[in-house]
Amino acid sequence: MCQDRRVVDLVAEAATCNAGWCDAVCRSLSLPTRWSDEAWTVAERSPDGYPDAVTLSPKAEAHNVLQRVDGGVGCSVKDSFAVLDLEPWGFRVLFKATWIRRTAARAIGPVTLDWREVRSAAELDQWSSGHDLDIFGPALLDIGDLRFFHSGPGSGAGFALNRVGRVVGVSNIFVGQEDPIVVWSDLVAVAARTNPGMDLAGYELGEDLRSAAAVGFIQTGPLQVWML
Repeated sequence: MCQDRRVVDLVAEAATCNAGWCDAVCRSLSLPTRWSDEAWTVAERSPDGYPDAVTLSPKAEAHNVLQRVDGGVGCSVKDSFAVLDLEPWGFRVLFKATWIRRTAARAIGPVTLDWREVRSAAELDQWSSGHDLDIFGPALLDIGDLRFFHSGPGSGAGFALNRVGRVVGVSNIFVGQEDPIVVWSDLVAVAARTNPGMDLAGYELGEDLRSAAAVGFIQTGPLQVWML
């Protein structure tokens, strides 16, 4: 469990930002979502790749979270502080990851690739193909604090940015044929230009976590995703 108050606050900000992204995706599909001090939840099954709940406090209680979601097979909970034990309800840990953060003061630099913002349904379909997911509808393009970027034909790289409160969430990074470090470095530069003065936050694991660290992201705390 995160003990330091500052670390808890950083993780809580990142979790809230990530929940904002999940909320936007679910609402674009007309799914009923709900916010509380403990967690963000969706009452019907979330789309593939997205949780049914994201905890927003290390004090969130498992039974309170689970009573607000569809508890059938496929239910998933993003345990943002890696403190819940959902085994008694039949859940297993799907994966573990690490929250990351990068301060705005260092988020400046040139871009290497030809990044373009997604502005049409056709472009969003192309962007979605980088994830092999068909869940991103054109309604997402009308959300001012949510932006999608791709690196142009033949490159196949992209990412999403969503602004919530004092941070900008970085998510859905895919590198295609490009060098991962180049994509991550460019992401930082694009985020600094489109959201000046804002810290960046997200979560990663494995090679993506190492790429994020190479361009100045620091680790702020663990998370785990449980699935039934």
